[in-house]
Amino acid sequence: MVDVGGGEGELLIRILELYPEMTGVVFDVANTVANTLGSPRRTMGNAERCSYITGNFFDSVPEGAEVYVLCGVVHDWSDDLAVAILSNCRKAMTKNGRALIVEMIVPKTNSASFSKLLDVNMMVMTAGRERTKSEFHALLHAADLRVTRIIPTMAPQSVIEAVPK
Repeated sequence: MVDVGGGEGELLIRILELYPEMTGVVFDVANTVANTLGSPRRTMGNAERCSYITGNFFDSVPEGAEVYVLCGVVHDWSDDLAVAILSNCRKAMTKNGRALIVEMIVPKTNSASFSKLLDVNMMVMTAGRERTKSEFHALLHAADLRVTRIIPTMAPQSVIEAVPK
């Protein structure tokens, strides 16, 4: 598994605790990885199964993984840049690979929703935004991926699973 834009690796570390047969890579920018590698948290538990690689996900991501997880990454970027990141994941994944995108989904109804409030915040602070199901389908289609399912969670985020077309 590659945790794209994985920061300090907390999500991947938790996943590795649940799946002892799995290995993973946290992929993030150099200064984030450098800060993480110097922390005591890095040496706890799963250090031998969790590696850190630096890079820029607009250029490429580590190749050959079965799963690419992007948690809170896609909503930070415009559609064009989000497609670039997702396309790089598609190019890098194995034939039977998949992408797991963990994001809030904006409902199509006019009812109140935390995702709508966050969407306004994202538009003010970044070039990104929260998206509807159909907008995620379009982004993933543009990246040569196909949505297989959307899994609601107890949190405000859902897990969007996509595979190569």
